[in-house]
This record gives sequence, structure tokens and C-alpha cells, in this order.
Amino acid sequence: MVSHSKINLTSAEMATLWSAYQNDTLSICMCEYFLATNEDPDIEPIIQMAQTLSEQHIAFITQVYNTENFPIPVGFSKERDVFPNVPRIYEDTFLLMFLRQMAKVGMATYSGALSLAVREDLVEFFQDCLVSTSHLYKQTTEVSLQKGVLIRPPYISYPEKVEFVEDKEYLGASLNPFTRQRPLNAIEISHLFMNTETNLLGSMLTISFAQMAQSKEVREFMTRAQQIAQKHIKVFGKTLIDSDMQAPMSWDTNVKNSTTPAFSDKLMMFITTLISNAGMGNYGLSASASMRMDLGTNYFRLALEVARLGKSGADIMIQNGWLEEPPQSADRKKLTQEK
Repeated sequence: MVSHSKINLTSAEMATLWSAYQNDTLSICMCEYFLATNEDPDIEPIIQMAQTLSEQHIAFITQVYNTENFPIPVGFSKERDVFPNVPRIYEDTFLLMFLRQMAKVGMATYSGALSLAVREDLVEFFQDCLVSTSHLYKQTTEVSLQKGVLIRPPYISYPEKVEFVEDKEYLGASLNPFTRQRPLNAIEISHLFMNTETNLLGSMLTISFAQMAQSKEVREFMTRAQQIAQKHIKVFGKTLIDSDMQAPMSWDTNVKNSTTPAFSDKLMMFITTLISNAGMGNYGLSASASMRMDLGTNYFRLALEVARLGKSGADIMIQNGWLEEPPQSADRKKLTQEK
């Protein structure tokens, strides 16, 4: 490969590498616990694949950082942030569904990182990350199908002909909840399903984190986050049901009663923030893709609620010294004032 010692990292490349380091060190810790507690031989190779991929990513990023004399982030470690030798809190099927959802987040993240990369070695790296994460998603989907635990999007009838919108009422001009809205189209259904699925995962994770959290403030935060996830599930589920669609089922039964911490409070706060941020991104995309005004209004309203939750989560992390600062530009005003 061509030497890149004279080509500095752009701010975008710094951001994507830094974020990947945080996420992959977190993934390694979680996979460590999953491997220690999993009992399903069909799922174990998938967990090992996820862990191996994350370890390979960390090795590459560390090499880049060392070459660039760039400070290596703290991230997460097996010594501080995971306790694998504790009772199980998740059923094996949860591990499978969790990894599938994380592969979805990874594909979106690496796609964005690839579009921002300029240096040849980083373009190749993020391209490889996208391909390998896509393969992980394929594997988790296939095993989920085999085990009958995959939550499928709703089915609708095939259209009989091509039609065009002829009435502005298609957009749902009235926001009156008692006004009859047109049936959902396929694009709107897919986004409602995706957001319901994300909140189901968030609900189950925060239930388990509330049980395991060592800090009272973290327990209270996780309880609040779980309540918000449940509320959003009901909003999306009602919208689907009102159009005679089946809402996705809950996975809550996959959480056991253990209260022994499997992860540090720092790790649990970080992953909750990660999923919340992914959810807000989904809401924004869903609002732009949905043509019914009531759907867009709901997405913006619920996104604001998630943003407020994220702010309170960031306050907790800052208070406890858990929020690592990303690379940032120099404060030019401060530098000039110091002279």
C-alpha cells in the first residue's frame, strides 16, 4: 500500500476513526460477555465473528494513530468495563437479535464514514468494514430465520397498476387525530416498522441496564429511557394497527432477573446514547420519507423527547468523567487572548 505519512488526516477522517475506535472497543467488551454466557452453538460463531472484526478494526486504527503520532482514545477495555463471569441476564436469542441490530447500525455508520474518507488506506478500510459488517448482518438474518425469531416487516397486497397522487388530501392536511387518514404506503410502513424494532431493542436493553446499574442516577436514567421506548413503541404500533398492520412483537421476555453487573455503568450509558442517537437519525430520515403530515409531526415530537433524554444522559456521563472528548479544532480566540 502507498505510504500516507505525508498526508494528514482530515477532520472527517479523525471523527470517523475516533468513533469507530469507541464503538469497536465497546463491541469487544460486549462480545466477551456474550461468548461467556451463550449456550447456543449456532450463535457462537456469529459472536466470534463480531468480536474478531472489532479486534481487526482496532488493530488498524491503532496502527494509523501510532503512525500519525495521534493520541489513542481510552474507549472501553475488558479489564474495566465487562464482567463476563457473572450470571446470564440475556437469552441466546437476544444476543442474536442484538448483533443483527448492531450490524444495521454499523452498515449505516461505515457507509457514512466511507463517503467522508479521502486517503486511500482509509477508503479501503471503511470499504472493508462495510463489506464485513454486511456479511455479519447476512449471517445474523439467516440464523434468525432458521430459529424462527426474526421479526419480519408487515406484508401488504401487490398493487394492480401504477397510480399517481390526485388529491392533496393524500398528504393528510388535517392533523386532527379524529380525522380519518389514508392508509399507510409501503415506505411509511417500513419506517414505522424499523423504528418500532429499534425501540424494542432499546426497551429491553434499558430494562437489563436498570437491573444491573450500580449507580442510582444511572438506574433512574435507564428506567426513564425504557419508559420512553415503550411510549414510542405504542405510538408506532397504534399507527400500524390503525391501518390494519400487525405491530412487531416484544422481546422483553428475553431479559432474566439477574441484578449482578455484567458491564460498567460507563459502558451501559454509552451504548444507550449510541442507540438513542441512531434512533434520532432514523426519526429524521423517517420524517423526510413519510408523506402523511401526522407521521412527520410524530417523528419530530418524539425526536425532541429522545434529544432531551440524550442531554440528561450526557450530563450524567460528564459528571462521572465518562464522556471522552472527540478531536476538536483549536480555539483561536482563546489562543489570541493568551498572548
